[in-house]
Amino acid sequence: MKRRNLIIGASSSIFTGLYPLVTLAETASTNFSLLWRGLDVGFSNIKLKRSGKKVIANIEVKISVKILNFDAFSYNLKNEEVWESGILTKINSETIIGKKTEFVSGKRKINGFNIEGSKFSGLVEGNPATTSYFSPEFLKRKTWISTQDGDPLSVSATKIGPDIAKSINGEIPATLWKISGDLDLDLLYAEDGKWLGSRFYAGGSQAEFLLKKSVGNMHSLWKI
Repeated sequence: MKRRNLIIGASSSIFTGLYPLVTLAETASTNFSLLWRGLDVGFSNIKLKRSGKKVIANIEVKISVKILNFDAFSYNLKNEEVWESGILTKINSETIIGKKTEFVSGKRKINGFNIEGSKFSGLVEGNPATTSYFSPEFLKRKTWISTQDGDPLSVSATKIGPDIAKSINGEIPATLWKISGDLDLDLLYAEDGKWLGSRFYAGGSQAEFLLKKSVGNMHSLWKI
């Protein structure tokens, strides 16, 4: 081996020891509009970022309903969740509804998930999901933590069957799931696990999500 190759090889070994290997982050995101009584009244934006085993989910929801130019209802949620291997390890969320502020702060403990919230404070046993809905794996879990106020909701998911989700590019084949118990809403997922939308009733009328943009697959990224 030539002297030049020996020097390059030795230098590579030295630098490899000095600088740790960097894992590039992966991301996926989904953006919805919220439709109610034929009006676009808000949005829900979700972005997931994975680095190693850790996944950070950032969720923002904004709803504004005006009647005769007056603010009839306003809702603003900002939420950050940290997951590792499908387990919720941390949550911090704040929601402003009109002039009222709700909150959730939670962290994984040895014996469960500890919550300090505006509605509930205490320990939730097991492996709860949240009301962020971004993975159909949540459907298998019986407790969902409200990202608005920390309330541990007891839910049941029933598969209804084939349905259609709405997007700005047209209709998308989906599977409909009915959520009951402490929550009453419909969730729509694609065959590959992508969250395509939801439906629920508010003020006596059905509200539904319209898919605006989807980059990557949040479910696949979270589940790795």
